[in-house]
Amino acid sequence: MLLIWDLHINSRVKDRIIEELRAFISNSSETNIIFLGDYVYHFSYDRWALLSLYTLFLELFSQWKNVYILSGNHDWLGSTFVFEEAKMTYEMITRNISSDHKWWKIEFITSPKVENIEWEDVLFLPYYLSDWVVSSSQSSTSVDYTEIESMITTLSQSKKKNEQISAHINQVLLDYIKKYPKLTVIHHYYIEWVNFPWQRSRFYFNDIALSHLFCDLENIKMISGHLHQGFVYKNYLCTGSVRSTSPLEVNQTKALFQYSPNSVKWKMIFINPYLLIDGSNIKNDDGSLFSLNGGLDIKKLSEGFLDQFIFDVIEQNKQNYLWSEFRKIDFDENVNLNKKDISISLKVDNINYDKVFEYIDEDLYKKLKDFKLKKHLVVSKDLSDKLDIDWRNLSQWFSDRKNLLKDYLKAKYPEDNEKYLDFLRKEKIL
Repeated sequence: MLLIWDLHINSRVKDRIIEELRAFISNSSETNIIFLGDYVYHFSYDRWALLSLYTLFLELFSQWKNVYILSGNHDWLGSTFVFEEAKMTYEMITRNISSDHKWWKIEFITSPKVENIEWEDVLFLPYYLSDWVVSSSQSSTSVDYTEIESMITTLSQSKKKNEQISAHINQVLLDYIKKYPKLTVIHHYYIEWVNFPWQRSRFYFNDIALSHLFCDLENIKMISGHLHQGFVYKNYLCTGSVRSTSPLEVNQTKALFQYSPNSVKWKMIFINPYLLIDGSNIKNDDGSLFSLNGGLDIKKLSEGFLDQFIFDVIEQNKQNYLWSEFRKIDFDENVNLNKKDISISLKVDNINYDKVFEYIDEDLYKKLKDFKLKKHLVVSKDLSDKLDIDWRNLSQWFSDRKNLLKDYLKAKYPEDNEKYLDFLRKEKIL
């Protein structure tokens, strides 16, 4: 199986995405191609880009491949799936298809279903909030699901709608696991409670999520995209996204995956990488650090430094996939990276675009897609010092901004902090 996640395709990047996917698929003998959701971004339906993607689906079908297209959270407008028209068109054109081609198919998956693929039971669990029902069955294994069942019961009694939805989705998953004891679960949901490797945010049932307890089950395997930074955790493989959707996704290596029950192969792709470089980490020839401050006598960002920086980013990203003894990842070391695809933000003390070539080698500048200077902010560092926060871990829990704000007010205004907290509560900021 080939796994392709979170394309978020639009006209600006569609040609690069289609080009990379064609190359990836053509270099493999795999016949099962699985697209795991989020074909659009923020409900922005670029019909021309979607048509290009649908044309690729048909192209793969004509090459005797099975194409599975799972719905993601971005792919719904009300109860309408982004490929609803494509599904109807496909059904019409295949109604009278030759019998020899009926062994191959395009599946638009908008409700849970189990397929036996390459002698493995695979549950597709798409993102859609409907009243799915699974025929009840007793577990045929000795696995104890008591803790999961108790969690579902508690969630179902919640007064919060999203927690009730989470209860239903977790129940559906548990019912399928009981019915198919050895199951690979391909889904499009968050996992609650766990701070996964290099993830800034932690999610909860109110975000609509599966229980982290499923990650502890040795009789199943979990696979998803949804989160854009890939990683491995226990029985769970998160593949990340195919491309960077914003400059916030900095220093991330994106990948496509070739999957089998016994191995997972990681293939790097660089469609539109965003790199954030701290100027104070660029070294002089003698190895000493210096700060890019807009002066005349400084070292520039060179192509040699950038090549080493990219290598370091790749190695750091690979560490995300080494967190589980249940999931062994084989890394494809071949890197196809054109500098015209790269956008760089360089953190400096003083921004002066009139002297941009004092920051970066001119030949390198001309090769890049984009180059920006970013102000070196010390406010966050000062704040972390005041609150006695380990700077290296700040990004791990910065998403918990409410507690950060509370701690700051208590430290800044020890006598009057309750007054400020009451005001923020009334304004529903806390």
